[in-house]
Amino acid sequence: MKKLFASILIAALLCLNISAGAQEKVVVGHSARAALSIGPLLYGIERGFYCDEGIDLVYVSLRADLGIKALLSGDIDYSYSTGTIIRGAILGVPVRNLTFDFSRVMHALMSRPDIANAAALKGKRVGVSSFGATGDLAARVALRSIGLDPEKDVTIITLGPDTLRHAALVAGTVQATHIPVPLNIQLKKEGYHELVYAGKILQRPLTGLATSLEKIQKHPGQVQRMVRAFLRATRALKAERAGFIAFAQKKFGYSKEVIDEAYKYLVDALAQDGFVEDSSLQAAIDEAKSLAKINKPISHSDVVDYSFLRAAVRK
Repeated sequence: MKKLFASILIAALLCLNISAGAQEKVVVGHSARAALSIGPLLYGIERGFYCDEGIDLVYVSLRADLGIKALLSGDIDYSYSTGTIIRGAILGVPVRNLTFDFSRVMHALMSRPDIANAAALKGKRVGVSSFGATGDLAARVALRSIGLDPEKDVTIITLGPDTLRHAALVAGTVQATHIPVPLNIQLKKEGYHELVYAGKILQRPLTGLATSLEKIQKHPGQVQRMVRAFLRATRALKAERAGFIAFAQKKFGYSKEVIDEAYKYLVDALAQDGFVEDSSLQAAIDEAKSLAKINKPISHSDVVDYSFLRAAVRK
């Protein structure tokens, strides 16, 4: 443990000692703020893996529906919202996923203390991040699993990122919403109900690096360096349990007990070196096609470019 913290300190000092001109500022964006699904990314920044690649990586939070616009406009260089990228790519938007952190969703359908079951939730309001987002899908799958029709039995409203959905649940604006790990664990301790953990029933790509085709074509070297750092980060999360838990406690503000439990969720859902199963990716593509009412064939290469990840794994 002491060796790990020493290596983190050394990495931080090395980053500080590198001149600003030698470090390339890169911005990555996603809607999550308090979700451990962005844990591998933030841990990679903390451990200096991106710095090692000459990249000063900055994470920004933005609405899921604005992610692709920001990517194409150059306001951000990379997106961490894989579901949004899949939906954009099948519509012909020039974007591609490069890697995936997790192979299953890490959202739970959480309800207020007075809503203990499906019967109590019927006729009530359910909050989602944005229509068509992965969290929206998770909420709808969870509702169906407890016998509720998302179109008829509840009223679904969009609320934005996890912090706003949490606030709306606490205030009673909605009676249920999808909540990410580890906030679901904390809410259970506070008397809220976990009606369904969607990760048990929904295997889908969740978070990872994505960028524009322009970035891939014009800056392949940067893309390769980003992917190499990503791979180191996901491997470190699994290998450095104590280090990651200590980092997550400090970063997200939860107790060690909560992060200990959450870590099990993360490792269980972690993708193998950034790749997800073909069946999981195909299901995500099919759902996106259905939502967009697209009938033409969409191949995996239309939504993901694994070439940089394969090169990083071979090293």
